[in-house]
Amino acid sequence: MRTQNPKLAKISIVTLKQAADLIGLSTKTLREKANEGIYPSTVMSKINGTWMVDTEEWNRWHRAKM
Repeated sequence: MRTQNPKLAKISIVTLKQAADLIGLSTKTLREKANEGIYPSTVMSKINGTWMVDTEEWNRWHRAKM
C-alpha cells in the first residue's frame, strides 16, 4: 500500500481562531465580516456551530480581490 507524501498533505479547513493567527486578523473582525457577508460562503462557514475557514479558498479569494 502506497502512502501519500506528507509534504503534499495539508489540512485546508481550520477553525476561526487558527485562521486568525495565520491571516493576521482578529477573530472578532473575521466573525463580524463573515456575518456581514463580506467573505463568500466558500471561504467561511459555520459547521456545527463553529466558524470554519477554508485556507486554500481564502488564498484564492484574497489574491483575486487584490
